[in-house]
Amino acid sequence: MTNPFDTLLIQLERSLKAAEKTHQGAEKYLHGIGLIGDMITKLQSQRSKFIRNQPNEIVFFREVWPAFYARLFLYIRMYLIEMRRDILPADAWIGVIGEEEGRVTAFFQQEAEFWQEYRSGASGIDAQFTRAYSRGRILDRMAMVIDQEGATVASYRAACCLEMQGYGEWLREERGLLSAGSAAAGDRGYSFGGSDADLAEWLFGLQAVEAIHYKGQPADISRMQKWSRMAVGREVANIYDRGRVLRNRKKERLAFTKKTESALQKKWDQAEGKFD
Repeated sequence: MTNPFDTLLIQLERSLKAAEKTHQGAEKYLHGIGLIGDMITKLQSQRSKFIRNQPNEIVFFREVWPAFYARLFLYIRMYLIEMRRDILPADAWIGVIGEEEGRVTAFFQQEAEFWQEYRSGASGIDAQFTRAYSRGRILDRMAMVIDQEGATVASYRAACCLEMQGYGEWLREERGLLSAGSAAAGDRGYSFGGSDADLAEWLFGLQAVEAIHYKGQPADISRMQKWSRMAVGREVANIYDRGRVLRNRKKERLAFTKKTESALQKKWDQAEGKFD
């Protein structure tokens, strides 16, 4: 990244990280799309001052443009997959992961040569990142429809590659958590004995007091679901809808929490100095 754009990228990363504390699941990515869009507007306003010569033009469309747009493309993709997750039965998720892994594999098979050269930093493709090169591709449909001053075909391809790289990493993490959850909980006999409503209330409660962390930061409810799979071999289908139902209960919104509190108080009262 090259100044002044590295400062914009740092600001964007900070904004996205801060948003993770107040937004969850699909909502987190939808909010992030807005943040990225605002930063891209700032990026484009500074573009013309920077790309006054060809070396800078190549730097902008090879390094800067893809870094921002890859995040935008990835957040759009993540929003759509999280929306899909919300309406799926929990046991169908592993099949979706497999489908999406196939998409990533097919994409990189198609873009293998370009991706290898781009990732290696090979200068042989530098010319592809100029606007003149894109304007000269009269048989390329993408070259006909992109903003011929604000993007190049190669910058778009690079952003898509970076997007799919990030998506592939997320998918591998998801599969690993699914496998770890099965081995860590169900295969060793652990399970959660309460209802889905009880589990949802427990997870939202743990999240509310920031009891579970992921990589040093309080876990959002999506991470709490993954942790639950690992801890007790179970998650809550449509947990955001379940959360809304819990909040809208007419009688008792904290039934499981109060049941837990009452049972624990009784156990302590009967312990006589010993806790079994």
